[in-house]
Amino acid sequence: MGALVVLSLLAGCQWGPTEAQRRQAAERQRALAQCQRHQAALPQLLARFETDRQGVLALKADIYAASPAPRPLDPEEQSRLTIYDQQSEQEQYDQALALWQEREQGRRAAWEARQTRRLQEAEGAFRRTAAVIRQVSPDLLDKAPLPTLQRDAVARYRSCRPEAFR
Repeated sequence: MGALVVLSLLAGCQWGPTEAQRRQAAERQRALAQCQRHQAALPQLLARFETDRQGVLALKADIYAASPAPRPLDPEEQSRLTIYDQQSEQEQYDQALALWQEREQGRRAAWEARQTRRLQEAEGAFRRTAAVIRQVSPDLLDKAPLPTLQRDAVARYRSCRPEAFR
């Protein structure tokens, strides 16, 4: 009975690394080689990523600033005028307000078109930079729609020490 237990224990023991362990070791070795290959360019690439990301965030946060509207009529000043002058000033104000609204509508549409184009360009540059970083290692970025750097992975790739990849 004791011999049977010993034989079954020996059959369950593995003398060498498993296939999964060999794959993990190969992946760690590949990651270290990738790190060493890109170590010189990585700081500049990470800085560009952060700059591109901040640019996208700034454009998304930007809001339209309307031009000043015509100054409304002062009721106290209006009360001192004749009815005819009050009506005349009201008409002038209404015309100035209508003109301002028309111009403002055009300004806003032009701003929105420029903003959309600038945001598309910034997002494109950001996506391209993120794609290059993911080629170095997908672990360097999180999976968010607007990814951020994974600080632990970045620290590992900045040092490129073999023990960091074990």
